[in-house]
Amino acid sequence: MKILVVGTGSIGKRHIGNLLALGAEVLTYSYRQQAAPELAAALASDIDAVVVANRTDQHMAVALMAAQHGKHLFLEKPLAVSLDHSAELLRLVREQALVVEAGFMLRFHPNLQWLHAYLQSGELGEIMHARASVGQWLPDWRPGTDHRLGYGAFRATGGGVIFDLIHELDLVNWLLGPVADVTAMTRTVPALEIETEAVAQIGLRMASGVLAQVHLDYVRPGYGRDMELVGRHGVLIWDYVKGSVWLERAGTAPALVHQVPEGFERNTMFRRHMAHFLERIQHPTLPAASPLPDAIDVLRLALASHIASDERRHVDPRSLSPAAY
Repeated sequence: MKILVVGTGSIGKRHIGNLLALGAEVLTYSYRQQAAPELAAALASDIDAVVVANRTDQHMAVALMAAQHGKHLFLEKPLAVSLDHSAELLRLVREQALVVEAGFMLRFHPNLQWLHAYLQSGELGEIMHARASVGQWLPDWRPGTDHRLGYGAFRATGGGVIFDLIHELDLVNWLLGPVADVTAMTRTVPALEIETEAVAQIGLRMASGVLAQVHLDYVRPGYGRDMELVGRHGVLIWDYVKGSVWLERAGTAPALVHQVPEGFERNTMFRRHMAHFLERIQHPTLPAASPLPDAIDVLRLALASHIASDERRHVDPRSLSPAAY
């Protein structure tokens, strides 16, 4: 297969490496080195699919152009910075039966796949509430770059923790959704010298009644990512750094119930997700791991979180339309 990767920043380079390792022929488009007409020509060529890995505020324009040319799509997260044209993209994808995967690679984390299956089994009983958290000091993310100049520093380009760390919103929606109500509080951190929110506390009420809290930040001194789900019959605790899931039951010590396999590394998730995308192109009846409607729903959650924080009110994400933000 011949795949065009649009955007050659850190995530674009990762996808290029994985595609090559998976045996694909890779073409690239860099905004720094090429002009817009060349992108149009590349999208109209005999490529099979497009990996959209450019800046967040440019995702939708490229995705629409690629879909109009009938190309399968791997869309980096988040889908966009607004809901504009999302319905049009969904229509094009459905009319042409295009294969689409949104880049929520944590759905391929072995711990989380085990956890998802365990929740589906019902063994934890009714889920009462959940908490998901991720944080890291922003200047440590990409050594050798100035975080004050990157996309994360500017809201217009999709920066700030709500868009940038949207994985946690996707995980809660995937495991427990759909979401019916959103509240949020955010703060900026002057020491980072960026205009976007550096800390977000988001409250979610699922349609099922489950309550969830999502914490996102650019300020944690060391990287941390974890999740806790409290059910009627126990508590599941996931720790990304340790690669483990623990189960606590009343009156017993926590038990290790799942550990990532030996040799697992962060890129394993990206590579497995890309392999699934390529396999779906060859076998379109295979189910999507991270379908486009889910990506639109999670974008609604991110936008609802911004509205809830800015306007200090509850927001039903299902009510949002392109005109709402």
